[in-house]
Amino acid sequence: MDIEQRARYADVDRLDLSRRRFLKLAAAAGGGLALSSLLGYRLLEMVDGDGLPDLPAYAAPEEGWGLSDQATVPLLVLINDELQQSFARYLPEILCTEGLNLFRLASTSEAGERMLEHFRVVLLAEGPLQAAQAELLKGYVYKGGRLVAMRPDARLADLFGVEPVDGRTCQGYLFVDASHPAGNGIFNQGLQFHGEAGHYRLAGASAVAWLGETLASKSSFPAVTVNRFGEGLASMWAYDLAGGVALTRQGNPASVQQANMGETEWRAHHAFENWIDLDRMAVPQADEQMRLLSRLVEWLLDEVMPLPRLWYFPGQADSLLVVTGDSHQNPGWAIKDVLGRVERRTGRMSIYYSPMLSADWRRALRRLRAWAGGLPLVGDALARPNAPPTPAQVADWRSRGHEFGLHPYVDGGMEASWRSYWKEFTGLGYGPVPPTVRTHRILWQGWVDTARFQANYGIRMNLDFYHYGEMFRHPVGDLVYGFFNGSGLPMRFIDEHGEVLNIYQQVTHLVDEQLIRMPWDLDVPHLSPEEAIEVSTWLFQTALKGAPAALGGQFHVDPFVIGGEFAREAARFLEGTLDGAVEHNMPLWSAEQWLLFTETRHAASLVELDWDPQAGRLAFRLESGPTPGQDLTVLLPAQHGGAILERVEADSLATDLHPRELAGARYQGVTVQGGTHRLVAYYSR
Repeated sequence: MDIEQRARYADVDRLDLSRRRFLKLAAAAGGGLALSSLLGYRLLEMVDGDGLPDLPAYAAPEEGWGLSDQATVPLLVLINDELQQSFARYLPEILCTEGLNLFRLASTSEAGERMLEHFRVVLLAEGPLQAAQAELLKGYVYKGGRLVAMRPDARLADLFGVEPVDGRTCQGYLFVDASHPAGNGIFNQGLQFHGEAGHYRLAGASAVAWLGETLASKSSFPAVTVNRFGEGLASMWAYDLAGGVALTRQGNPASVQQANMGETEWRAHHAFENWIDLDRMAVPQADEQMRLLSRLVEWLLDEVMPLPRLWYFPGQADSLLVVTGDSHQNPGWAIKDVLGRVERRTGRMSIYYSPMLSADWRRALRRLRAWAGGLPLVGDALARPNAPPTPAQVADWRSRGHEFGLHPYVDGGMEASWRSYWKEFTGLGYGPVPPTVRTHRILWQGWVDTARFQANYGIRMNLDFYHYGEMFRHPVGDLVYGFFNGSGLPMRFIDEHGEVLNIYQQVTHLVDEQLIRMPWDLDVPHLSPEEAIEVSTWLFQTALKGAPAALGGQFHVDPFVIGGEFAREAARFLEGTLDGAVEHNMPLWSAEQWLLFTETRHAASLVELDWDPQAGRLAFRLESGPTPGQDLTVLLPAQHGGAILERVEADSLATDLHPRELAGARYQGVTVQGGTHRLVAYYSR
């Protein structure tokens, strides 16, 4: 019986010695067993495991932004409270992902002239407006404000310099105009978008991007426009960017729970069947559209002030590799072997472990054996070559920076299965359960039901969106690789009601069982290890040539246990991919490391911005949690209004600058450790 079968049909002994029954037996045996009774009771208490937590699944509206009323920031996001169900709350998530952590959030009913005049740019979410609200926004722009609106109310057509016409484009393409300063550097050969775009005729505005029904049919209808109105500028998006990004990243809600490709079980990637253009898999389409928004905001402020932002990755890293590996009841030596290969390249890894479910008494015996195995002399006698990991081994791996997390089977139902595996994992002494996870066989429920369920249990990053299966085969016969959800960046999930969940989606882009032979998938054609490494290298180069990404990698431990050719091929693919990442200066991080950085960056804020155009001086404060080892990089425009960035001081000390280019724009980066810092940038002609 192979590893997968043993895992699926784990022998759960029905003899279950409860704590109450144990105490009764001990009492009947007499007081001479008092000490052993207490010790035994304590052991049974330990192997009963930790209880499942019950935590808020939804992110608080202010979480990650948390800007005080006194904080001076240039951006305001207006959520339209006339539209009860929308993806409007994904706009702040997009801004934080793009490093524009310098905004406040309000509703359209709260907005007034005194509020708007404090902000340089207002981002208006999709939804209808009352006449007074439309006039308020027109007055704001006319006096010099900047407005970016998603699928705006028709009352604002003259503000945007367009005329609505009949028709719409659904599930179409976006063609960015590379000649426009805001579009220069964004992929301009057609980006797929999901949702509905209205049709307009230009009536004074200029187009930043155009709509198209297909890749071969760019239309005369603008997708993104810019218009001068009075002293200000107004930009219109013909479709809802927030909703489009959510649908691109999370798949088609209408396809949920439909068994595709002849399979009888629903997996996370099934929501993307017939949803993605395989010819655009090499392009992170959602990321490119988000970068178009951030570049547009920067361009709108070009006449006003230079805008700082946070870089996507720690320090000067251009991209990184998230190293993970599923492990199904594998012995400790095999996990140690794989972790050692990662460590030799100064990397860290997440192991997602599936323990074999067992009765309490069997779990107690394993705990006793693991404890006795650490004793002199006795340990050698009890040593077994294929023993599962001990709590001491797990603690050692974690002390060296690795993550040892849970890989639950959910065939028996989501809640019951999680309870069983949580009890087994923690009862074996492997707790606490870390905050990232990948579900066995990436089984999924609902559009985001699984993510919501996991968030309730304190899981804050999910890696179930997994590049695997025949749906990624091009009609001409070749498998395609890349960004099937349009992204190389983590973002929190949003549900069908427009509420943001407190759990990030991190895609697993490079999957060993999709690329090379595995013992459980012998009948499917695969690549050689060398060909698979070429795919990894291609994806690294794609990330470093303008598509910055945290690329998720899956490297199963199981082939190393089976040995022979399977182990040699798995080792070749693992080491070749790791070496390629190192050669491209990409850090090798565990998912837990990446989550902690992602949360730190998301929660950081750039506040108290003060621009003195005469002195060419921009001062601001970076606020972030003092998380150890989290180096945040602030990007500043290398030029502004003809002036060049000469130097930057961090906490009154001169700091090193490192150049960076992103989406056609040039920046200088300043890296500081987590905490609160005062930065001052000096521009001179």
